[in-house]
Amino acid sequence: MLMTQTAEQMTGSQAGGESSISLVIPCKAEYVALCRLVAGALGARESLDEEVIADLKVVVTEACTCFLGGPEGRSLPESDAGEAGRSPSLRMDFKVAPDVCEITVRDPDGRRRILPASLCDPMSEGGLGLIIIKALVDSMELTDSHTGGSILHLAKRLSAGPVLTD
Repeated sequence: MLMTQTAEQMTGSQAGGESSISLVIPCKAEYVALCRLVAGALGARESLDEEVIADLKVVVTEACTCFLGGPEGRSLPESDAGEAGRSPSLRMDFKVAPDVCEITVRDPDGRRRILPASLCDPMSEGGLGLIIIKALVDSMELTDSHTGGSILHLAKRLSAGPVLTD
């Protein structure tokens, strides 16, 4: 497991009011709670509303589940363990700016994929998770390639913006 953060970010003195954390975990269901904890801690440190923090935790859980292989949290078979028996992993990048929180989830080895068939079918593995994610974020972008795997980029606005009236 690897977590990176610059010294400036740890002290909270980063320019522009942005915080970012990258977390690399084994691609196993038991590590999803750690991702939720990081999302919650980052949200609390940035003084986000409790409802926004709860939404981010759900989004993180569902995003991880999409990569783990479904709601049961199945991980890759041993035959997919990678080079030299290394277990597959997931990388989560969290970035909080004054107006938006961005979360990017990917397999650093490019082997985990969210199958296109699951995108619109709520009865498929991962399909319902993507529907939940779409309901809780303002922007969801899924890119996929045979060589790079799937990358899920999510953004949630933190400010309501101006209210327009007639």
